[in-house]
Amino acid sequence: MTRPHDTSPDDQLTALLQDAVVDIEPSERLSELRARTAPSSTSRRWWPAAGGAVLAAAAAVTAIAVLGNDPAPTVRPGPADPPDVETRGQAVAVYFIGDTASGPRLYREFQPVVNPSPGLAGLALLESGPADSDYRSLWPAGSFRLDAISDPEASVVHVGLTDSAPSEPTDLALQQVVYTLSAGFQEPLEVVFHQGGARYDLGPVVAEATAAPRLEILSLVNLSDPFEGQLVSDTLVVRGVANSFEANVPWTIEQDGAVVDQGTFTAEGYMAERLFPFSGEIDVSSLDPGTYTLIVETDDPSGGAEGNGPFSDTRTFVLE
Repeated sequence: MTRPHDTSPDDQLTALLQDAVVDIEPSERLSELRARTAPSSTSRRWWPAAGGAVLAAAAAVTAIAVLGNDPAPTVRPGPADPPDVETRGQAVAVYFIGDTASGPRLYREFQPVVNPSPGLAGLALLESGPADSDYRSLWPAGSFRLDAISDPEASVVHVGLTDSAPSEPTDLALQQVVYTLSAGFQEPLEVVFHQGGARYDLGPVVAEATAAPRLEILSLVNLSDPFEGQLVSDTLVVRGVANSFEANVPWTIEQDGAVVDQGTFTAEGYMAERLFPFSGEIDVSSLDPGTYTLIVETDDPSGGAEGNGPFSDTRTFVLE
């Protein structure tokens, strides 16, 4: 069964924070932005890489951030950690690619990072890849010049690419960067990609991109909690965003392909060009210990007779 999620003061605070990406309004004024900015290398502010510690993702980090208009996910200590030890960190939103009935789309995944620098953490995580094996990245290791990226100026960020980056990044690859950096800097951005050159001189422009319309580029359902492989006792806390018919977000729990429980969450809305938060708790105390898969979907009242079918997202969890 499901019941409304009781929010703590921290949850209530994070619920007030708006995800810069979820609420992006794509700019159609690229030429105007370019004319207004055209920053020189001497006037541009840079974020130097601060070493591996900046990007060290720790399994014991508890995410208290911030980058969603749904409450941030909670990353619990791993089994090797003392159960009473908890380190405060930040969850960084990264946009990976997953397959849907409507073709590949972007899925947001939160990853724990200690002391992240704006922008740099997201780019590094795009290279290192997703925690959920259902997702993937089009940016291989070493794609970005992490020695420096520009601070936003008039909503424009400049990013350097290395020879390891795709020689001709696809639109979807560019959107990964735009959405990830927009979340990191908490504002809608145009991203200008450079290749060649040296530090503080990024070389010639090879691509420019702003955010594509959300309902055309994002999966229409996306889980934030649980995280992949999460250990669960009696209650499974579920949070995410969706845009689904009449705000219905059906869910099922499966084990070895057999449905063991099912129900529906209700999102906070659906009649707008955005994704809406949904949350709830599922009582799993009657299930046997083992590994299960949670599947959430958009509602498809036609039963597959119209359109490409529902969007879905899945998480594996382990019931203790």
